[in-house]
Amino acid sequence: MNLAEYWRYKDLGDIKAESFRELVENMDKIVKRYYNGEFFLFLGGDHSITYAAFKSLREISREEFGLIYFDAHPDLYPEYEGEKYSHACTVRRLVEEELVKGKNIVQIGIRAPTKEQIEFAKEHGIKVISASEVYYSWKAEVPFEKAYLSFDVDVLDPAFAPGVGNPEPGGLTVRELVEVIKSLNVNVVGFDIVELNPEYDWKGISAFATAKIIREVLGKSAFTESHSTK
Repeated sequence: MNLAEYWRYKDLGDIKAESFRELVENMDKIVKRYYNGEFFLFLGGDHSITYAAFKSLREISREEFGLIYFDAHPDLYPEYEGEKYSHACTVRRLVEEELVKGKNIVQIGIRAPTKEQIEFAKEHGIKVISASEVYYSWKAEVPFEKAYLSFDVDVLDPAFAPGVGNPEPGGLTVRELVEVIKSLNVNVVGFDIVELNPEYDWKGISAFATAKIIREVLGKSAFTESHSTK
């Protein structure tokens, strides 16, 4: 499929904010202004932007959809360094504020959870797929039809994406991630990619991997839409 023939894009610019609350408010304004069934891609920033993006799409679209969260870390801390809306607390906030049910969350590529986070995931029915499970041919089946996808670039092994703030060895290869994306049995309502840090990148390989993720999600979404309308 020629993506240039299927997709047209509009750059809505940067969302500027002096505080997290302002970020959420400005995100709401942007999504509300432009939402009419459009397909949104949000580029971070750290993983806290997923809270703002998911919340905005969920409330403005008035649709329910699941969350597929690609990350080395589950981001289920009650707070991190005194901040409840830290990038390390994103998924927990979404669950506790009832923006998405735990049973409608699948986390993929996890390999650095704490005991506390594992217990929270079990208590709320969050499905956690480790990097090892992906390596041993886990099939990407999820219990919902629509999903928002969130990619922390550190889901990839540092060999493929060194340009992140919290690298964690033992991650996915780019090929493994591409195959997971292709095998997802969901309609994607929007997605984000976060935590890419050019200052830590080497020869731009993390940026190239990120661009590959974007292309694969756009390709997957276009294929799903074109076949569902036939």
